[in-house]
Amino acid sequence: MTSSTESPSTPLCILGAGPHGLALALHLHQAAPDIAERAIVLDPSGSWLTVWREQFERLGIDVLRSPSVHHPSPDPGALFAFVQEHGLGRSGLTYDQPMSSAFMRFCTSIIDDAGLTDPIPERAMRIGSAGDHLRIETSGGSLLAERLVVASNPHRRQIPSWVVPLLGCAGPTINHAADIDLRSLSDLSGQRVVIVGGGLSAGHLAVGACARGAAVHLVARRPLMVRSFDTDPGWLGPKHLRAFDATESPTQRLAQASAARGGGTMPDWMVNRLHELAAEGRLCIRAGVPIATADTINGHYELTLADNTTITGDLLWLATGTIPDLRSLRALSPVLPDIATVDGYPVPDRDLRIGRHPVHVMGRLATLELGPAAGNLWGARMAARRITHAITGVDFEAIPAGPGSGRGRFSRR
Repeated sequence: MTSSTESPSTPLCILGAGPHGLALALHLHQAAPDIAERAIVLDPSGSWLTVWREQFERLGIDVLRSPSVHHPSPDPGALFAFVQEHGLGRSGLTYDQPMSSAFMRFCTSIIDDAGLTDPIPERAMRIGSAGDHLRIETSGGSLLAERLVVASNPHRRQIPSWVVPLLGCAGPTINHAADIDLRSLSDLSGQRVVIVGGGLSAGHLAVGACARGAAVHLVARRPLMVRSFDTDPGWLGPKHLRAFDATESPTQRLAQASAARGGGTMPDWMVNRLHELAAEGRLCIRAGVPIATADTINGHYELTLADNTTITGDLLWLATGTIPDLRSLRALSPVLPDIATVDGYPVPDRDLRIGRHPVHVMGRLATLELGPAAGNLWGARMAARRITHAITGVDFEAIPAGPGSGRGRFSRR
């Protein structure tokens, strides 16, 4: 990977250095090292997996939800082999999900083994057509790219309608889960914290707030839904994808994907922990009763639920998720009119290219082609394979060359 100042023209620019951007960089490194060396990765952080690392640390996440076969490397068995080789701790959970510390150590290792340099700490400001290339103006200069891959997870926050009247009003701060850092909240004794949401992030926040001495209410619009993974494993193969692929309407595909994800869920180990805290009197769970209205009274929040009961809180934390939206990447405004979208989701072809410009998408933006698991680590590898094939003609197969070999089996077609 080179810098934009050293190489004003590149065969590929990747926006985002998270697990999806990393997966593509690693697949390209293996399939076409010459292209990988001239590719440019832009990420304001200037390092790989910064947002993921920060999320683990902010929310106290010590174990991943995905099994160990899902990670950025082309070889599905590489993470498991790495953990065994280095004698790293294992979660002991039913599906042997990896510890976050082991996952990050593994990623550091495969980045070093591939010789990937740090991303350029710049942000894309404007992306426009330049003949058969794209001109990308950044916060530090400009470059020409033959292709652009959006792997930065453009999105908008999902804010419940009852919150809107509170925004901009005098009163306690409303925090979205993306802005909460439990590390900075060492003591919440005497504080009443209301956490809204039924997903795993809400669970981590509740556990963290209880550990810091807060009196916590967890409020969810529906009963807590137990699911080992955030998407049914049937969506990782033909069981569900066959019918999805046969659906021609992007609108219907989005409806299928949305129904499959179905809102926030938690694995059994998190639900069990929450019930333990509730039994100890440290947590009150109000699940299945939506919040109807909210107000600020005497410096605190008063929430009225649909059953007319009220909850009072000093801090209001929204773990209500985000919605993918290509339009949130304002730099793409010059080419957005040429890209078909459904509620902010682009409509990609099989190569995950969108519209007539050489722009590809990864992550949740690829949902209408890869299905509801597009944003997961499984989706990172699937998208990396497809885009690598589009660029190089190299077709990675699902079967790795060997346990922990570091090389996926692929053929050139």
